[in-house]
Amino acid sequence: MSMDLMVKAMKTKVGNPLRKLVLVKLADNASDQGECWPSYQHIADQCEISRSTVKVHIRELEKTGFLRREFRRNGELNQSNVFHLTLDGGAAAALGGGAAENPPGAVENPGGGAAAAPRTSHSFEPVKEPKPMRTKCAQEGFAQFWKLYPRKVDKAKAEKAWNKLDMTPGLFAEICAALAKQATSLDWLKSGGQFIPHATTWLNGRRWEDETGNSALPPLTRHTGFDQRDYKAGLTARGDGTYDF
Repeated sequence: MSMDLMVKAMKTKVGNPLRKLVLVKLADNASDQGECWPSYQHIADQCEISRSTVKVHIRELEKTGFLRREFRRNGELNQSNVFHLTLDGGAAAALGGGAAENPPGAVENPGGGAAAAPRTSHSFEPVKEPKPMRTKCAQEGFAQFWKLYPRKVDKAKAEKAWNKLDMTPGLFAEICAALAKQATSLDWLKSGGQFIPHATTWLNGRRWEDETGNSALPPLTRHTGFDQRDYKAGLTARGDGTYDF
């Protein structure tokens, strides 16, 4: 890695923070001649962005003259592109055609490179990173949870609390199992269920991890002792098997 080239890359204004990050990563891998050949996937992993986003910013850097790509093939196989950094203010002529698809894990070259004065781009555009969307599985999971939860209060708040969880199939199964156990506990059944926490409180407090113990109530009945009574006492048996008073 060349500290001189890294400093020039840091001082270069490209008009987009992610594009700047990609340029700095290329400078980090560049040789003394400003050449490097990391794969798109390696750049994406190092910058913590998607591979398609890397390719977009590489093309923009090429359009504005900060680099040019040299496309390489070995027979029918694509090899990693060689990137030539041009941070000296001169326009770079792009070689070849469209971006090639490179296999992940291509070898990168350590070392550094040097260039002259940085060039400034005046193309400023906002960063538009896609917002993560809740999956269909998470939506259906909350619907099932809400159907099972015995105290249906503040559904919207409960759904917000649900969405904050890093939901996985294993966690969903754990929540459902704990809910089934706690719903039959003495604490939840006593006093008409008035001590059942709101679903929002239950989720935010990770109450599915609570210990309930053996506090389940026995099956409830309004009458007891009927199975111990002698219903034939005081009756006279008839010949046909019936009884008379």
